[in-house]
Amino acid sequence: MNHDLLISVDELWLKGRNRPVYFQKITSHILRVFKLKHAGKVYTKNDSQRLRISSNELISQEVIKALLYIPGISSISPAVLMNRTENESNDIEQLKQVVLKEVATLFTTATTFRVSVRRVDKKFQMKSVDLERLIGTEILKNFSHSKVDLKNPNEVVDIRIQLKKISISINNFKGIGGLPFDSSGHALSMLSGGIDSPVASYQMLKRGMKESYIFFHAYPFVGDEVKEKIKDLVKLLSRYQKNTHLYIIPFGDIQNEIAKLCLDEYRTLLFRHYMVQVANHAAEIINADAIITGDSLGQVSSQTVGNLTVVDKHSKKLMLRPLIGLNKEDVITIAKKIESFDISIIPHDDACALFAPESPITNPDVQYFDQFVEANKFQELIKKAIDNAEVYSVNPIGEFYKKDFFSFDS
Repeated sequence: MNHDLLISVDELWLKGRNRPVYFQKITSHILRVFKLKHAGKVYTKNDSQRLRISSNELISQEVIKALLYIPGISSISPAVLMNRTENESNDIEQLKQVVLKEVATLFTTATTFRVSVRRVDKKFQMKSVDLERLIGTEILKNFSHSKVDLKNPNEVVDIRIQLKKISISINNFKGIGGLPFDSSGHALSMLSGGIDSPVASYQMLKRGMKESYIFFHAYPFVGDEVKEKIKDLVKLLSRYQKNTHLYIIPFGDIQNEIAKLCLDEYRTLLFRHYMVQVANHAAEIINADAIITGDSLGQVSSQTVGNLTVVDKHSKKLMLRPLIGLNKEDVITIAKKIESFDISIIPHDDACALFAPESPITNPDVQYFDQFVEANKFQELIKKAIDNAEVYSVNPIGEFYKKDFFSFDS
């Protein structure tokens, strides 16, 4: 454990004048995690285009693990900071001892390494390549089982010569990358309980979206067990955000009414249409800019080009489909990586399957679809569904707080 972390921010080189905004957002997210998981005082500093996090208490592996879920973080390196003196030779001797002490905890078995030195302070006279050779030689002398590998080392000893300090870091933990939380707008993600929708949510979280989650509970056609599954998925996804909200919408009355009025082959498509309509209403209330779905082109009948087109036509909000071109195996690979797969495959009752026609429409008659939608606004049913929603606020460590009203707040 260390008192200091060096955090590299992903895609920062793309941002130009917006860099301060990105640093501010990611710093705010980092401090939120520390507040929930760390008892000590925390200080932040922009350290040569990396964030330096310092604390008066040792920073645990649990805290580092939580930080690795933060969108926008490329990597985290626990660091030792060494104060510089006015004597460069003394600084180099002290640097050798600090490096050997840090290496001793990691190089316990045969390994390969390289030394990387960056002189932020160009007044430091020894050239970077010469200091790399000097430190590398010192490591080889003291750890004979280690070898230098400049191209693909197991460990990198990273040394940065600052104006007043020298930072030394060896461990490097890979983050999820992407853009910081709340840097790309607010979206309402439609969770179904299947494999695809949590992965779609994750993909857009990495692009800096703030997300809220909506689930359509088809009571009385399904039981309450599925709600616990959805809450488990939201708990997992909440790790990537500063704050999260879940809206569980009672949708059974709307499904029942659709099934009574429409042609059988249009049931599934119209279920999807009215889910999107409810999501649009919810998005207006919580000021969300877009709606995320787990659609993948052609995967099921409701995800043909024709069906997606008619659904999108009636949505006021932008529809985002990050999985649209992915194969199922691609999605499963990501689901396993983010640990949602085992939750998603837990069996649950599905009212859409219960109402599913034998031959669902794949190339809809646009005139029939539009006429049905125009004749059946279901405004009262939609208002009732929104009014009776279960609303939860969830923090980054997965704690749920039930709310008494339909809203979004931090």
